[in-house]
Amino acid sequence: IEGLGHYYQAKARDIDSTKQIVTCEDLYKGVRFDVEYDYLVVAAGMKSHTFNTHNIERLEGVVVFFLKHLFHARQIRNRIVECFERASNYTIPAVQRDRLLTFIVVGGGPTSCEFMAELHDFITKDVKKWYPELTKHIKLVLVEAGPGILGSFDKALSEYYLQKLKEKNIDVRLNTAVAGVDERYIEGEQITVARFADGTEINFGTMIWSAGLSPVKMISSSDFKLNRSRIVVDEYLRIPETKGRVYALGDCAASPDELPPTATVAEQQALYLADCFNKYFSSFDVTDEKNKDDEIPLPGNVTPYLMPFNALNFLNKVFCKAAPQFQYKNRGAMASMGFGGGVTDLKHTDLPSPKTTMSGKASYLVWSSTYLTKQLSLQNTILIPMYWFKAWMFGRDISRF
Repeated sequence: IEGLGHYYQAKARDIDSTKQIVTCEDLYKGVRFDVEYDYLVVAAGMKSHTFNTHNIERLEGVVVFFLKHLFHARQIRNRIVECFERASNYTIPAVQRDRLLTFIVVGGGPTSCEFMAELHDFITKDVKKWYPELTKHIKLVLVEAGPGILGSFDKALSEYYLQKLKEKNIDVRLNTAVAGVDERYIEGEQITVARFADGTEINFGTMIWSAGLSPVKMISSSDFKLNRSRIVVDEYLRIPETKGRVYALGDCAASPDELPPTATVAEQQALYLADCFNKYFSSFDVTDEKNKDDEIPLPGNVTPYLMPFNALNFLNKVFCKAAPQFQYKNRGAMASMGFGGGVTDLKHTDLPSPKTTMSGKASYLVWSSTYLTKQLSLQNTILIPMYWFKAWMFGRDISRF
């Protein structure tokens, strides 16, 4: 990365805002070391919230998986293939085969719904070709504690998405909370069982948990003021009582206008801070000893980043009014539904577009186009459509790695 001073493959364990030191831990040897800073931006994100549900954390990586990191995706993929490989063995009892081929996704937000749609495509279009005899044993279950899925979307879109999931023979259970996971023996076989608050139970082989957010340990143990487990920041994304030297953005930051923990919020916050540093803070010498007790001057006007495509950034000044404070601009909401489907909600967008909704292939086209514009390299922008074409033409690779 051009202009990058140092990069450490390590975990941040502690922040001392008085001494301006971040304590880090090397990923490979576990050695701890300190990194001094003049400015600090905390973008630690959040981890999955289990709500202390029985056995969820204990069985993570075995039959329960989260959706937060790249290694989680690899674990899930390998577990799905493993379940089919084991279920294909003719010596396995029927109760075990049915369990292995039951997949539960917990949560009704965009991430959970998109994953369930992709899981359905992967199993029914790719894995199924190699194990056609197991088709009748496959069961997909989506569990949501609330009354509906995609709660932040227009109600008509939420109902449309729900109907499409049901048309794919996905068992969607609303107003249903997971009470716990048990390990039992049935017919001499060890079985994992999901217990629900309504008293029902399902034997399962894989559970994907995407039902909430909780702070990472570094945030929860810090001296920063928290609001609902997120760091309190002001309208300039500054953490109070740090003299303007420490900022927070993304999921771990609680802004005054209570913005949602989404990628588009974090992206706009990062771009705002980049402009603040490049245009304004760079003129203040924080290394000068006489400035060590001084508050960093507030930034001047910064134009919000409304346009979702970098090529259209020149239009931000046309449609947005610059201000010193961070301004979030709603670009709409999207959720894919596997290949060729999805929903798009533009009813509350700040974009200069019709305040409408879309679904089906039109929405998928918008979603995929927007996805491509978020790539950080030309290489990925070219390769990803090639991967999509390969998957559409020849199917996905189901080998384990």
